[in-house]
Amino acid sequence: MRENHKILRLAWLAVALLLVLAASPAGWSAAKHRVLHAFGNATDGAMPWGPLTLDDSGKLYGVTLSGGIAHGSYGSGTVFRLSPRANGKWKETILYKSPGGDYSYPHGGLVIDSKGNLYGTMPLTVFELTPGSGGWNFSALYTDGAYPGLLMDGVGNLYGGMGPGQYKAGAIGELSPGSGGWNYAQLYSFCNANSCPDGVGPPTPPIWDGKGNMFGTTTAGGIYKGCWLWTEGCGVIYEMTPNGDGTWTYHVLHRFLEHDPKDGQQPYSGLVMDKDGNFYGATANGGQYDQGTVFKFAYSGGWKETIIYDFPNCAIGCGVAGTLAMDKAGNLYGTAGGGTGNCGLACGVVFKLSPQKNGKWKYSVVLDLNSETGGAQPLYGVILDGKGNLFGVTSHGGKYGFGTAFEIIP
Repeated sequence: MRENHKILRLAWLAVALLLVLAASPAGWSAAKHRVLHAFGNATDGAMPWGPLTLDDSGKLYGVTLSGGIAHGSYGSGTVFRLSPRANGKWKETILYKSPGGDYSYPHGGLVIDSKGNLYGTMPLTVFELTPGSGGWNFSALYTDGAYPGLLMDGVGNLYGGMGPGQYKAGAIGELSPGSGGWNYAQLYSFCNANSCPDGVGPPTPPIWDGKGNMFGTTTAGGIYKGCWLWTEGCGVIYEMTPNGDGTWTYHVLHRFLEHDPKDGQQPYSGLVMDKDGNFYGATANGGQYDQGTVFKFAYSGGWKETIIYDFPNCAIGCGVAGTLAMDKAGNLYGTAGGGTGNCGLACGVVFKLSPQKNGKWKYSVVLDLNSETGGAQPLYGVILDGKGNLFGVTSHGGKYGFGTAFEIIP
């Protein structure tokens, strides 16, 4: 499951061999950027491996793939919290250090419930962390495979990619708390990976549409043709609707097309929804220039995908990774590979897309990352707080070489 992120990085490097970077366009405004924490020092975690999560008090939570013991680059990962201090600096607290085995390598975003409990995923495990007087307590809720990230409903049930599925190609599952523990229910089983028109494995958690339906993406499957490093298709957009009896129905709404300049390929990005019920997402590859796209997915008598931005070259970003964020004005923010930093395409950028009166979207680079100062490889997008500040992580670079957590202030 972690191969998704490795393949994305390989795609960025492959593009580097084929592309001569263009000069940076004039007019890039200097963003107010600061590093909140540099990972990898001493017994700290190393390599953030999922997006940050913000609680109601302004604290940030996340996970690292490795670290937690001496020298940082070793160990099986951590769960951490970053808390703002009165002097403007941030304090890191390690909430959990993986002991190895089935409880290793946290990945994906965390979910916080109304009591302050945290929920997350590892390749084999869905877990819960509960705060206590002596620290945080770890509980394994499910141990038969989990994709990164979860979604929670109003009564505390968890949803996401979990379970092997009927064909060992993954499943969408539900975990419900009960008197005897957590109960697993398989809601949909992905079909054989060698021929799967319905998609193969969701890389990001689904989202709600406001009516109790779930929407999401898969990075592969759909149309049975080769797609970059995949051989089983370029991904799909799907919807799951509840049937009222505990079961759900899976619908494919869009199949991304192979080698079509009017469509993207491989939506590593999940979906975000605006106030009108329109969805937005991004693809790592495809489009007119084969550098990835940002798309709108809207319903008007039927579902229609519209490309709102086609990445022209990697100097200003390419290969979008991570789910987009949307502010109150309808602007979109995301992260991508490329840029003009000292590590080439592996550095990455933070970008903004603003809707214009003529129906088009204006693209701008908010931050061009540098591996030594800001970190490199922003694989997981950014999140927004109530003031419009952006928060994100990089998986590499920074003071100790193992990634950073950063803030961008408008």
